[in-house]
Amino acid sequence: MSNRFSIRTDYGAWPLWDIGDFGYIDPATLPLTKETVGRLNKWQNTFDATLNRTYPPDSDFPSKEAEEAWIQEGIDLWQQVQKELEPEYEVYYNLQYNHENHLVRHLADLKQFPPQPYYPPSLFQD
Repeated sequence: MSNRFSIRTDYGAWPLWDIGDFGYIDPATLPLTKETVGRLNKWQNTFDATLNRTYPPDSDFPSKEAEEAWIQEGIDLWQQVQKELEPEYEVYYNLQYNHENHLVRHLADLKQFPPQPYYPPSLFQD
């Protein structure tokens, strides 16, 4: 396992992605608090619950508010994991912007991306 990873989700996977070794990381294998591991797993489970197994293209959150709360929790988790693991680890947020993945290291770096309809506008404001 490398010391660089991002917070991201994918159906049925762990919520952390090893940037160097290209694989998912079980949060419980890192020196994180039990509370943070629990929050990461709950965040991942919330995303997994959006999967429409009958017709996956229809997968979605039950409301825009639920999606915005999930996105905000991901940002909050990213900052918490940074506090717990840096400087030994580099922790990034995997921002999906215009259907492409971008690794963001600092919260201020979000400002370079104009707001998208699926991200809360508050993330892009000062």
